[in-house]
Amino acid sequence: MTAKQTRSSRNRNTPRKPSPGSLGEMLDDAGFQPLGRRIKISERDVAKESPPPEWVGPVAEFLWSALPDPATGQWDHLFISAFESACQTLVALGEAAKALGGGIKASAHPALPATLPRWDDIATIVVSLAAQVNLLEYRHFTGARARPSPTGLRPSNIRAAHGCGPAYLAPEAFGVFESLDLVLGARWTEQAETILWRDAPDEWGIDFTADRRFTIARDIALASVPDDVAEKLEASAVITEESIVEWLEVAATHAPTTKTRDDALKSLRFWSRWNLNQLFFRRWRLHDGWLSAREAERTLLIEHDSLSLNMAGEFAARYLPHAPFLFE
Repeated sequence: MTAKQTRSSRNRNTPRKPSPGSLGEMLDDAGFQPLGRRIKISERDVAKESPPPEWVGPVAEFLWSALPDPATGQWDHLFISAFESACQTLVALGEAAKALGGGIKASAHPALPATLPRWDDIATIVVSLAAQVNLLEYRHFTGARARPSPTGLRPSNIRAAHGCGPAYLAPEAFGVFESLDLVLGARWTEQAETILWRDAPDEWGIDFTADRRFTIARDIALASVPDDVAEKLEASAVITEESIVEWLEVAATHAPTTKTRDDALKSLRFWSRWNLNQLFFRRWRLHDGWLSAREAERTLLIEHDSLSLNMAGEFAARYLPHAPFLFE
């Protein structure tokens, strides 16, 4: 006598064929193979947070130590651009909070934000701050016109490499420069070159505007202007009669001396160029071109960024030739 086949034994030995047009038939046709086990939600791999970059700790420590010592537990940038950028960076890293008067104070509970600032901006600010407080001193580079007397200068300990000139770097700054991959084996690294373009030391006399990387980036920027950026560019190139009249009316009320139409034009052109520069400070980077509004949230404002300033002028001369006050 043949043993009676139960439902459970039939299911184990002969899987049911999916009905026509069902999801099961679609999976069979696609060659899907079952794993042989059910997956429980609790068994799924939980995404682990990636550790922060190695430079985060050294950068924060360096910025705190290089800023002027506080007298009241609050750091003041003194309206010096290198200090302003350093304060901004500490806030962006969750190390500090803005304080009244424009300074910063140490955060009671430091915590890294979910999105970190751009590495290239961080590196530029570290370089600028180090130079501001004489922890980084540039030395004469062959071919540069400016040749300061070496008398009394500390000897260079960073050798010229990758288009960068020699420099002296204080021992206490080596750690942060190495963590940012700017220095290796007492030489500048390849990726340090375009970072140092942004500080543009006179002692090196480098004209990066003739570099192929710069000219290619300029041409790409000209060919790929986002719509929202185009609107701002066009606005910066136009000075209306209404703006001139309004400026003169305000000057008549508040200026200590009589102002003329030429004074109005000079001021309005200055602020138009300022707006153009701000646009490049926030929305453009050499290796990425134009940034989206969301990508721009990761940028740090560096007011004397020589690379962005030069690109703004070169770009405007071609994109806005009818507004020479933006590039002359």
